[in-house]
Amino acid sequence: MTPEQVLAAWRRGGAARDRVLVSLSKEDVLDWAARLLPGPVESRRLAATLLGRSPHPEDALGLLRRLVADGDRYTRGAAVQAGGDLLARFFDEVYPILGAWRTDPSPLVRRAVALIAGAAADPVRLDRVDPLLRLVSPLLADRALEVRTGVAAALIHALFPAYPDDVFAQLTYWSASHDEQVLWHVATALGGAPPELARRGLIVLRRVGLSGRRYVRAAVARALARLAATSPDAVGAELRRWLDDEERLPIARDALSRISEGRGCAAATASARPRA
Repeated sequence: MTPEQVLAAWRRGGAARDRVLVSLSKEDVLDWAARLLPGPVESRRLAATLLGRSPHPEDALGLLRRLVADGDRYTRGAAVQAGGDLLARFFDEVYPILGAWRTDPSPLVRRAVALIAGAAADPVRLDRVDPLLRLVSPLLADRALEVRTGVAAALIHALFPAYPDDVFAQLTYWSASHDEQVLWHVATALGGAPPELARRGLIVLRRVGLSGRRYVRAAVARALARLAATSPDAVGAELRRWLDDEERLPIARDALSRISEGRGCAAATASARPRA
């Protein structure tokens, strides 16, 4: 098939798209990806997806480094997923390459490291949780918006669900940091804690809430509001304590305002009201 024929089949979607991937995977994946890269956006998306099937991870990552910073967000997403597939299959080979990406000038490449770590998270592979968290850890202090949102997404939507106890322990450790960006990530991630960890998460948020930085305190208020959706009684009791604490009082008021605006956490608001 020519690149044009391949792309035409890819555009049809569904089973035709699957057949294209299976067919090209039997050929030289890297050669096909290189031929597709100069093409239109759909061509780059196909190239990114195809590279996740390559048996040559180092060469594939060389091409994916360009695609994770592509101007099209769907291409970036496909490239991240491909990177996650490669990390899962060739962990020892891919891991150090991703480590080098953390200092790339492009914030989109740095962002991809966290997202790829999240894409490779597997609750069955408990031996990989520590390396994955070490891979992400240096990015917590990165203040680029793209990196900040990528790290937060990886922690909340991938790493925390896959390894709840391990990630909670790491968040507790990070909560001792004096870096406001690190503390922002701790608070933001704890807002996505599963219900069984909510009470312990509130204890960590007490410490983070003592930060004098508005940026961090706002993140704590958002975290409390999010936790109220799944653990209203625990959050309500915690907020009642904070309302009697001069240092934490502004955060408690901010959190209650956010909860009230959400209209989905009336129990937490009621629980936080001072008792007669």
